[in-house]
Amino acid sequence: MTSAATETTAIVRTFDFDKLGAELEKDPKLDLTDVLAKLATIPPADPAKPVKVATAVELFTDKLMGALEAMPKVFGKIRPPKTRRLLTAPELTALRDEKVQIDAAESALKKRKTEIHEMISVHLDVVAERQRKLDPETAPKNKDGHYMLASAGNPERVAVKEGEKHFTREKAKDKVEWDMDTLLALYENSEITRAELLSMTSQTRVIDSDKIKRLLTLKSKMHRTREIVDKISVVKYGALSIHLR
Repeated sequence: MTSAATETTAIVRTFDFDKLGAELEKDPKLDLTDVLAKLATIPPADPAKPVKVATAVELFTDKLMGALEAMPKVFGKIRPPKTRRLLTAPELTALRDEKVQIDAAESALKKRKTEIHEMISVHLDVVAERQRKLDPETAPKNKDGHYMLASAGNPERVAVKEGEKHFTREKAKDKVEWDMDTLLALYENSEITRAELLSMTSQTRVIDSDKIKRLLTLKSKMHRTREIVDKISVVKYGALSIHLR
């Protein structure tokens, strides 16, 4: 049995449990997994994996240019029928020819869009290094080696002259998920007791966040509960994405 938590054991996850206790004391109704995600330490990227710098590709092929030239002649010529009916042979031929050109253009344009996003990310990384005096070895990064400085609702921004739209690098919300397989494995391997298993799950043997929240506020159970939470929680960091806003 392989669980998500088992696959990520090489990643050191650390929660600021002291801050967690303070948050829960102020508002006991807080969602435990949301608070844990906010207080999780993002691990640094693998130093053996440097930031990938965007490189040019041969996009302007005869196939792409042919597709772009043909597009005005074939795009949107066949409108959806107003009634539910079979398509005619000429309609099917026209739709096929249109899709061939769309697919050819879409493939190249998608590659170029990815390159643009990569170049903007590298630009933002360099800006961060120069303005914020980051330590590239310890600053939190995503799997591609880009700095995770943005947070949900607080994007990084690149101003572009002579235009209303600007590039942003945005980060989706982090979240924490419970790994029931890992909790059961801890019990099967005698790393936790049956009483501890029952104290963290409902009658249907599903991890119960409210029960864990209560355990985290009991001084007699707090330390042990923190140890178990570190093992059964899976931190999923929000992905970075480039947009024009």
